[in-house]
Amino acid sequence: MKERLADLSKENLVEALSKFLGDFCTPAFGSMPKREIELAVFELLQSLSVVEGKASLYELMTQLRITRAKAAQLLFDIEVRRLDNDELKSLLAEALVSPRFAKDGEYFVLEIENPLVHAYLKEKLRKLNHVSDTSFNSALIRMPVDAVSDLIADQLKEEQREAVRKALVAVGAPDTTWKGVLRSALKKLGAKFVGKAADGLVDEASEYLKPILNGASDSIQTVWSSVFADDDLDKKKEPRIR
Repeated sequence: MKERLADLSKENLVEALSKFLGDFCTPAFGSMPKREIELAVFELLQSLSVVEGKASLYELMTQLRITRAKAAQLLFDIEVRRLDNDELKSLLAEALVSPRFAKDGEYFVLEIENPLVHAYLKEKLRKLNHVSDTSFNSALIRMPVDAVSDLIADQLKEEQREAVRKALVAVGAPDTTWKGVLRSALKKLGAKFVGKAADGLVDEASEYLKPILNGASDSIQTVWSSVFADDDLDKKKEPRIR
C-alpha cells in the first residue's frame, strides 16, 4: 500500500482524500453508518489504485484480508450504485463470449465472478423462463443451449438478429428461424470444442461468438464457415433454405 501511494502525485492524493472527507462529513461528521464508511474507504482505495478496479475476489480477499463473502458483498454494493442497465448488458456480453462447453455442446458453462453481473444474468434467465444451475460452484452458471440462444437474442436488436440469421444460414446453418439457426450453430460450435479439449474450454470460442453478439454479419461468414464445413459430428444435414 505504501509503495502504491508513494507513486501517486500530490494532486491525485488531495483530490481523492477531499472526496472521501466530504462524503464522511455529509450531512454531518460521524453521521455516516459503518457500512457506508467501509464502502467509502473501499472506493478511496480503488481511486488511488491501491486496490485494482477489476480486482478478482481472490485478490480482494488477500489484499484486504477479508472473507470471500465480504469481498463479494463489497463488489456488489459498490457496483450496484455505479453500473446502469446498459453497462451491465455490456458486461454480460463480455461474459457470453468466453464459455466452457459440456456434453457435446448441449450446455454452456459461464464463469462469472462479478456478483452483480452474476445476479443480472440469473434474473435475465428467470425472465426468459429458463432455469440455470449453480450447484457445483456459485461462480459457475450452467445453462442449456436454448437459454443461451434467448440470452443472445435479448442482447441484439431485431435488425441485428436478422443479419446474424442470414449470415449463419449462408455458411451452412440448417433451419430458417432465428432460434433454430442459432441453436444449431451453438451446438455445432460446442461439439467442435468439446472434442478438442476434455473440459470443453477452448480460448478461440470468443472468435466465433463475438461477431454474433456484435451483429457483425461479414465477420460471421468469415469465421463460421469452417464450423459448418466439418461434417464429422453431423453427417446428415437438413437442406438449407435461404
